[in-house]
Amino acid sequence: MEGTDETIARAARITGGKPLVVVKVSKPGQDMRFDVPVVGLPTIEQMRVAGATALAVDAGRTLLFDRAKLIELADGAGIAIQAFPPLAAPEPSDAPEGINKE
Repeated sequence: MEGTDETIARAARITGGKPLVVVKVSKPGQDMRFDVPVVGLPTIEQMRVAGATALAVDAGRTLLFDRAKLIELADGAGIAIQAFPPLAAPEPSDAPEGINKE
């Protein structure tokens, strides 16, 4: 399984050095008791190296480790951090045609 840092590095290769935005959110139905999205200093450093300009996270559903230092590192690298309210996943019966219904 590819982790966040590997995903960011792959995105940097794909974009050929163009600026990119990282979106770190939980999957629909993700069990937040055991599997919480996390952003730490290494993630911000990887974003800096990759030329990322912004990080978007689920508000209230993403852990920011060492938050004050993380924000300082992001500010120094010119990386904006924005938290958005999580989007509600559609109920399986409301899924568009062609989407796997449970």
